[in-house]
Order: sequence, then C-alpha cells, then structure tokens
Amino acid sequence: MKQANLTEGSIPRGLMTVAAPIIVGNILQGLVEVADLFFVGRLSPEAIAGVALSITVIFVLMTVVIGLNGGTTAFVSRYYGKGDYDGAGSVLVQSLAIGLFFSVLISVVGVLWAEDMLLFLGADAVVAAEGSAYLTILSLGIAALVEFWIIATFFQSIGDSTTPLIIIAVINILNIILNPVFIFGWFGLPAMGVAGAALATVLTRTIGLGTGIALLRPLNGQMGFTRHLHIDRPLVRRILKVAIPNMVQSGIRSVTFLIMFAIVTAYGTYALSAYGIVNRLEMLALMPGFGIATAGAVMVGQNLGAGNPGRSEKAVWTATAIYGGFMVCITGIFLLFGARLVGFFDPSGMSESIALSYFQVVSPFYLFLAAAIVLSFALNGAGDTKKPMYAGIISYFLVQIPLAVVLPDLTGTGIAGVWYAMVIGLLVQTVALYVMFRRGHWKETAI
Repeated sequence: MKQANLTEGSIPRGLMTVAAPIIVGNILQGLVEVADLFFVGRLSPEAIAGVALSITVIFVLMTVVIGLNGGTTAFVSRYYGKGDYDGAGSVLVQSLAIGLFFSVLISVVGVLWAEDMLLFLGADAVVAAEGSAYLTILSLGIAALVEFWIIATFFQSIGDSTTPLIIIAVINILNIILNPVFIFGWFGLPAMGVAGAALATVLTRTIGLGTGIALLRPLNGQMGFTRHLHIDRPLVRRILKVAIPNMVQSGIRSVTFLIMFAIVTAYGTYALSAYGIVNRLEMLALMPGFGIATAGAVMVGQNLGAGNPGRSEKAVWTATAIYGGFMVCITGIFLLFGARLVGFFDPSGMSESIALSYFQVVSPFYLFLAAAIVLSFALNGAGDTKKPMYAGIISYFLVQIPLAVVLPDLTGTGIAGVWYAMVIGLLVQTVALYVMFRRGHWKETAI
C-alpha cells in the first residue's frame, strides 16, 4: 500500500497517479455490468428491462450512501492534506457506522417493496417479476456493497487507489465467472435467472469487504482506527452536514433517472430495453472519467488542507481538459459503432433503432457532461456540497423532467423529444456549475 501526497509536484502526474487505478477499477466494474446485461439478455428483453429498472431503483435507495462517500472524501482528503492522520482514521470509522445504519434501511425497503416499486414505475407484470427477483437479492446484501465502497473511498482519499484496484480486479473477475454459473445453473446448480446475477454481485462484494478490512490493519498505527471504535456524535454531525447536501444531489440524480425510466416505459418494453442498454454503455464510457473526477476531488481536498487553493483550482481545470478530450472520443465511437454495440446486448434487434436515436441526440454533448462531472466532484471535494445540489435541482427538476414530458408531443419527435430534454438539462447544469466554481467561494469552505 502506497499513499500519495498530492500537495506538491506535477499536477497531471498527481492526477493520473490517483486516477489511473480508479479508472482501471471502474472499467472492470463496468465490464461486470456489461457481463450482467449480456447474460441476462440471453434470457429475454423483459429480463433486460427488469434488471435495468431495478438498478435504477437501487441507485435511488443508495442515494444516502453516494452522498456519504462524497462527505468521506472531503473530510479524509482534507485531514490527510494537513497531516492529521488520526482525524482521517476517525472519519472512516464514523462513516462506516453511518453506512451500516443506512444499509439496514435500504435492505428493509428493497426486500419488502421490490415488486411494488417496479409496478408503480409502470413496468408490466413480467418485467416487474424479473426485476423484483434481482432487486430482492441485491437488497439483502446491500451492506457488503456499501461498506466496501466506503473503505475503497478512504484508500483513494489518502492517495492510495492501487489497493482498492487490486481488490476490485479480483472480485470483478470472480463476479463475471459466477454470473453464468448462477444465472443458467452450471455445474449442477439450480438456474436462478436474473437473481443469479444479483447473488454473484453480493457474494463477491462480501469477499471484497473482508479483504478491505484486513488491509486496513497495517494503517492502524498511523490512523488509529481501533481508538475510534465508538460513536463520535460531534464528528458524525459534521460529516452529515457535508454529506446531506451531497445525498440530496445524488437523490436528485437518482430520482430523475427513475422518473426518466418511468417516462420511457410509456413507449413500450423495447424502448425500456433500449434505454437500459444505452445507460449501461454510457456508464461504462463514463467510468474512466469518474476516476479522473475523483482524483480531482482528492487533489482539491488535500491542497485545501495544505492551504494551497490555487493548486486545487489548477487541478480541476487539468482534470476537465483530460476528461473532455476522452469523452469527445467516446462520442465518435457511439456514433460510428452504436448499432454493433446495441446488437451485442440485444441479438433480437428490437431495441436498436431507439438506442441509436439516443446516441445521435445525446452523445454529441458528452464534452459538457465531462465538465459537469468534474466541477461537481471538485465542489464536493472542497466540502461545498450545496452548490452542486442547487445545480441539480434546477437542471433536473425544473428543466429536464418537465421538458421530457411535453417535448415529445409538442415537437412531434416522439421518444427523441425525451433525449432532447436530457441535453437541454445537461447544458443548464454545466453552465450553473461553471459559474458557481468560477466565483471561488469553495476555496474558503470550512468543514
């Protein structure tokens, strides 16, 4: 395990030192999701739609955890940047306690109301049955996913993104191997269908959690984890003060995705299947950029902790340039090879035309998506989590969702009108985040 001090030296090199392992880990995670979709796609379009809708539901339920990870990054990187290693260790322990509490709530909701939530979103009986089988298993094991995620975030925040990469590489390869074994019932096991994909995820994340805890032990002398095995209420309140706006912005994104799925559901099962496929492909394309944006957030936190906000700002613009260039390349790939990519997941071809319409409308604006992600991560890394929350409220609730409802009929473009609404919302969000970041108030944020 090697920690990285990002308060000095080359900014691009520092960014890539942290980002490269995260990028590889994110790609591996994306490949697991692709494998899920590939094997599930061999069952039926209804299975694809059910899993896609279930994943969106779980993202909504995990909103608080996504926000908690943002708060963990802000505190740990800030403490580490100013040399307060004991404080960084205390934050991890309290974040794990908060994460466990919310995991129990997510499990209860996901298990008791899985099918009801999918039916509420407009899924037909077959899609809801497939999705609830996946969602129930995933909800039962959600604590393993949450706690492993928090530990991985801690390692990344102290500049060690290689350790979680190694763990993620091993468990994701194992996940891909177990997917068809559980889904189709190989080696004498019963065929579990979509539930098998969820079981593979839960089992491998449990292994990852145990490994992560074991690898924290060598840091105990420096970070003092065992000295903080109690609830520190003042620190919990401080973490939540930063994390709650992040939770809200994550919730806004997740609820928006859920509403967009509900809107798309009105166009039929093939539209829902197409939307599930393009979302998986898009998330896979975004994975490398999330690594760059995370590295930018870590550099912002560490350099603010070291009293060097100017270096923090330079890191953000460097990350934006790197990520933007990458997403321009992704735009070209989707426009040129979109049909082949969609056909890989849906051999029936029934989802292809709708999926291609999405790529044609949305992918030319991926450069703006890259800028929005980096700026949002940077503000969160500084602990200034309210500004991205406000940008999300404006762009999603006041722009994207209303337009997604009215544009298809108003313009006569059908489901393409939904895609145009997403583009307009993205442009509004990017401009809002740019203005907020340029004002520079985040440099004085106290946490």
